[in-house]
Amino acid sequence: MNLKILVINPVGHGKWDQSDKELFMKYAAPDTQIEVINLGKGPKSVETGRDFAEVLPLVIEKGLEYEKEFDAIIVNCFLDPGVDILKTLVKKPVVGPCEASLAIASILGWRFGIVTIYSNSAISMIEDRIRMLGYSDRLIAIKGIDIPVIELDKDIERTKRAVINCSRTLVKEYRAEVIILGCTGLAGISKDVEREIHAPVVDPAIAALKVAEALVRMGLVHSILRYG
Repeated sequence: MNLKILVINPVGHGKWDQSDKELFMKYAAPDTQIEVINLGKGPKSVETGRDFAEVLPLVIEKGLEYEKEFDAIIVNCFLDPGVDILKTLVKKPVVGPCEASLAIASILGWRFGIVTIYSNSAISMIEDRIRMLGYSDRLIAIKGIDIPVIELDKDIERTKRAVINCSRTLVKEYRAEVIILGCTGLAGISKDVEREIHAPVVDPAIAALKVAEALVRMGLVHSILRYG
């Protein structure tokens, strides 16, 4: 069964398009095709409420523009901008990295911690998303690394060290059983972190990909009783 999945990077530039496509293809099933696009305009990253509000209509516009060509859509940001609205407009699976990561983490353990970038606004929005999805009682803590999203791939070893340190704190001091990487800019480093902290680490991009593939292969789409 050949699948075509659209990945929308909700930013106004193509800095990550190719590297993201390579990452998704690395973990995709052999018969899954991936196309990564950006918004063509908008913020350089989504770290504030203003950024979120700016990309929201742009993500919806792109999703509606391309949905007929693809079997599923992934909005490649941990804040899941536009995901719930697109579910009401597109009769195909639409998946956000946050919702996919939480669902997978809930299978792997009960108490989870999140490592993201340090931004009070972003952390607050993640907390709101988790509350809306019904996982608040399983979230132990959110820790942020002091590196902006746009610089996460500038010194990948520095980024890994920061994520490992925060993850270790969540496991040892907060007794988290599972770590979720709370930014898709951290995609691709989960196994490096996992080796250091000896606990499962959920990669948000890979989680979204695998959930999208599974939904399409199972013939499932969002309930019209909720999103119809």
